[in-house]
Amino acid sequence: MSSSFLPLERFQDALSESPLRLDIAALSIGAHCAETPMDVETELSKIDRLAAEISDHTLPGVIQFLFQEQGFGGEKDDYYNPANSYIDQVLQRRRGIPISLAIITIEVARRCGVPLFGVGMPGHFLVGHKEAEGVFVDPFEGKIIDESGARDIFLTLHPGQEFQTEFLTETTPEVIILRMLNNLRMIYLKDRGVSELTAVLELLVCLDDCPIDEFHRLASALDALGRTDEAARHLDNAADRYSGTDAEQMRTRATHLWARLN
Repeated sequence: MSSSFLPLERFQDALSESPLRLDIAALSIGAHCAETPMDVETELSKIDRLAAEISDHTLPGVIQFLFQEQGFGGEKDDYYNPANSYIDQVLQRRRGIPISLAIITIEVARRCGVPLFGVGMPGHFLVGHKEAEGVFVDPFEGKIIDESGARDIFLTLHPGQEFQTEFLTETTPEVIILRMLNNLRMIYLKDRGVSELTAVLELLVCLDDCPIDEFHRLASALDALGRTDEAARHLDNAADRYSGTDAEQMRTRATHLWARLN
């Protein structure tokens, strides 16, 4: 697909593929949200080149290459910097948070024929091996661990809470993307970055199971930025996805916004 497509369109196209293109969806988040211009195709080629340099197409080979030879690792000094969630910047800086490092690991490994999956353990994202039960990767530390190691991480983060083996089941690509966007939303809510929050919400409402409240939050954010016509149009379009009271409330609010423009 041509790089002339807008990041939001690339994101929507990635969501529509089966299976979802995790690499394109994740890169499109950064392309849409970050202030620095970024071309998705160029960043995909960087992931391709990383995979092409790996001679040992096994999980240990992939981990050795990425985290030892290439120097990828967890950002411990500035953890909540949004750059840690933007895959292109993680590729450049070699630093990220568990979920962004996990995505790079999964996508590089996929290109090497090593089937991995995301593991959305509460508080710390991991990677699992589809063909080796009980084998996981802690991408923040760049090392292979077992279930006991995953349990230790969980209990360190959540002392006194009970660890459940269900925490280590596969997380779908759709949920991975949702978790990435929720991370960014919390960052921008805390920092009161209305423009950045709006960009995140524009992506969130593309998801099939997006809560209806997010559509109203996006309308409020657009209105706060003086983009009232876009807010009204957004609610009119969103109303078509719903019925009954939900759709009626959206159309009523859209009508009020349109009225302010007349």
